[in-house]
Amino acid sequence: MNYGRVLLSLSLLVAAGCQKPAATNEEIGTFNTASVSCESVPTGDGVQIVGESSAQSGSAVNYALAEAGNCVNGQNVSWKVAGASRAVATKAGLTSLYKQAGSYVVVAQEKTAGAAAVSFQTEVVSTEIAMSAPHIAFSYSDVSFGLVIPSSVTVKSIAWDFGDSTPLQAGMNPTHIFFDERVHTVKATVTDSADKVTVVSRDINIIGLVDGMECAVDVSISGPTETKVKVATTLSVFIPSCLTAKVGAVRWNFGDGQTAANQTVSHAYNAIGTYPVTATLFLGASTEPWITLKHSIRVIENLDIPEEPEEPTNPNACVFQGEKRMFEGELYSEVQACGIDGTKTVTYRDVVIEECQLVVEHLEWKETSRTKEKTNEGECQGQSCRLPDGSLLANGASKVLYTTSTPANTCESVSEVRSCNNGVLSGSQSANQMTCHEGCGSFGSHGTVKTGVVIGEIQVQKQCQFQEQGIFDIFNQVTDQTCQDGSVVNSNTRQGDIKTSGSCPVYSYAGTDNYSSCSADCGGKQTRVFVCRDDKGNQVDNSRCGDQVAPVEERVCDGNPEAVRRQESSSTTEEANSSKVCPKNQIGLIVKTREVVNTKTYACINHSVQLESDVSVPTAWVEESFCRDYVARRCSQDSLNNTEAKGRYDWMVKCQNDLPVIKEFLTNFENVTIKVDGKEVSVGGKGRELYPTFMNYAYKPEKPWIAPKVASAPCTMPATAYVATVCVSSCATPEQQILAQEHANGKLKYMPFIDALTKNAGYVASLQSAQSMGSKTVVKTKVDQWVTELIDTEHDILVFKMQSGRELKLTPNHPVVTADGMMKKAGEFKSGEALVQVGGALDPIVSITPIKHFGKVYNVFVQSSAIHHNILVTNGYLNGSAYFQNEGAKDMNRSLFRQKLTRGVFDK
Repeated sequence: MNYGRVLLSLSLLVAAGCQKPAATNEEIGTFNTASVSCESVPTGDGVQIVGESSAQSGSAVNYALAEAGNCVNGQNVSWKVAGASRAVATKAGLTSLYKQAGSYVVVAQEKTAGAAAVSFQTEVVSTEIAMSAPHIAFSYSDVSFGLVIPSSVTVKSIAWDFGDSTPLQAGMNPTHIFFDERVHTVKATVTDSADKVTVVSRDINIIGLVDGMECAVDVSISGPTETKVKVATTLSVFIPSCLTAKVGAVRWNFGDGQTAANQTVSHAYNAIGTYPVTATLFLGASTEPWITLKHSIRVIENLDIPEEPEEPTNPNACVFQGEKRMFEGELYSEVQACGIDGTKTVTYRDVVIEECQLVVEHLEWKETSRTKEKTNEGECQGQSCRLPDGSLLANGASKVLYTTSTPANTCESVSEVRSCNNGVLSGSQSANQMTCHEGCGSFGSHGTVKTGVVIGEIQVQKQCQFQEQGIFDIFNQVTDQTCQDGSVVNSNTRQGDIKTSGSCPVYSYAGTDNYSSCSADCGGKQTRVFVCRDDKGNQVDNSRCGDQVAPVEERVCDGNPEAVRRQESSSTTEEANSSKVCPKNQIGLIVKTREVVNTKTYACINHSVQLESDVSVPTAWVEESFCRDYVARRCSQDSLNNTEAKGRYDWMVKCQNDLPVIKEFLTNFENVTIKVDGKEVSVGGKGRELYPTFMNYAYKPEKPWIAPKVASAPCTMPATAYVATVCVSSCATPEQQILAQEHANGKLKYMPFIDALTKNAGYVASLQSAQSMGSKTVVKTKVDQWVTELIDTEHDILVFKMQSGRELKLTPNHPVVTADGMMKKAGEFKSGEALVQVGGALDPIVSITPIKHFGKVYNVFVQSSAIHHNILVTNGYLNGSAYFQNEGAKDMNRSLFRQKLTRGVFDK
């Protein structure tokens, strides 16, 4: 097939194939038979068809046969074109009308002996782009491709993908070499001037070149790619001359469930849609496909108006009477019977001879002879097989046959499944028996007889001294046997000769692994158990050893060793002095302690209770700090007067060499003093307002240890006692509000005692002068030290309920200003008396209720010993600082103010 004329440049394809107007009715009726120029065929290129390689649907295309640039007379040429709407052969050549888009193969053959058929392909398009390419090509050879572009499309770019992982290629008419012998899908992606992208593709079969089959590249499907519902469409496979004798069959699949099997077929579709059509070619008698060609048909709705009938033409008209011509028909196949129930496919081609004869005043070609020429004969398929007994086995069926009818073993061991494969029975020819009787293995084949065969034993009871059971004389059991279809059948079973004579047992005592119970859990005795046994080791009743004396064996034992196992545990506390000491100006100590658990385990060893292990396991050292700041605290748990404090100090000085804890305290804090009422005070100093108190960390939580109060007391104290702090007096509960100031630049405000201590408020409010307690002016007085408890303890508290509705909570010994300007203890007040508010106003006492308070109480020292600076404001009432419970105790119950009160101050 001349693909060289199909693969024109893109512009030429459009110009030649798509700019020609559709044929008019007149052209369709008369078939524009204008001659085609044959001059383009070079000399020496052989006979070729000249025509248009592309066209727009609805066009009529002219073809001519040319050789060496000259046209061959059309009357001497046989023309064929499958699938065209209409075609007319003339003296000038062939004119073919194409109403539907498609790929059409035009075939021409000169009417001379030995002339070969030549072909030419025209791609017809309507609105869709089509690819011009072969269906078959050879590996390692150039293959050319092209596109047929409708007149309505302007191409902007083309990208070719040859389906073999090579880079994309641009251009309108590329060539490509394929190396893999397989089906390649070639795609062309076309972008038009409106940026619309269209992808067209073609499957191409790449095969290896075989001598004598060079023309295989011309194999192609001829027919439309468009049709209408229920309109018969003709399709044909063009088979070039080099394959005419090699192709044995062509099978079609129309994509709608229908098939056909000839070179040229006709098919009508019943529904619109796009259908994939395939034509598969088989070589010779082979049942394996050689090549499958793909085609696609788009079926649309049939809305055509019937055309006016045209004047018929006579395609058989001829010119020279007596002239003869010969041509070969297309391939067709027949199924014929063969062999035993088999069939074979025989392919024929008719060779027809026609003669130009006068028929009713007209010369016409008339067939004078038709010879049926066989082109290919397939193998005989599906034959049945003849079995040894003369019956038939269908093709594909199987039958079990046997190499012998009476094997020594199973029939399966001599069986063989023989299958019928197209008249040939598979397997060994020796497997020719239709039936089989199972043998009995080493016994023999079917029908074998043996007599006196030993098949077992017969036991006869033997009589012994103690009437023992289970002792027998053994005799053989015999029978006569016959092999019947794989089973040995017994008959005449009977007792035979003696096999073994029974033996009566002999008895004696034998030791066991068992002993009597042990007499003690540890270090007892037990006796071995002896039993009577026969000569086979079986235990029997001891009466059968009655004429014998059983041996006696003893051994040392432990009846229950775990019962005597015990553990004794004890724990001790180890203490180590820490390398750390309390920071400067702190009182207390840092200790390290750990628990040591000692466990002794006693067990049964060598049959007596002995110490098995003695293990001491210490815990980790735990370091605990008992350091406190060296500040005065109120110690209600160890409250001393000055005489008692002096006695304790003298006792400590006396015992310091015997008690390192006391010596360390006296040494480290010898020069440490605090200010009380503006004076430097130390433990043991003049006045002795401060005294040490002790805690014992052996308790959790720790408890006070009350040290001696006289120098004559013995120098003994617990090892876990230490000096905890120094003590002074204090009286208010934590929630009582004191007028105080946190910072030097702050303002005086009421705050709870506990907050004033926690925040270490630097100033408190006191009276401005000692002239009159009726002054409403207060001043800021610098705090020397806030005082609280060392530990939480239970206190007696007096709750004052006032006529104003206010409340005040104090310890009984807390100093409070009276209505007549004196200072006395809270416990000395009675209901009906009055407390003095800031400014001198009196607030009568409604009730005084004693309660218990568990926790701490609080007070404060100021940096002044002046009386008026030690009169503070708590909950709005005038009361005394810690001064009045220490060196200011001398001012209790005496007039505090130098100037009499203004009359009426206390009047209400």
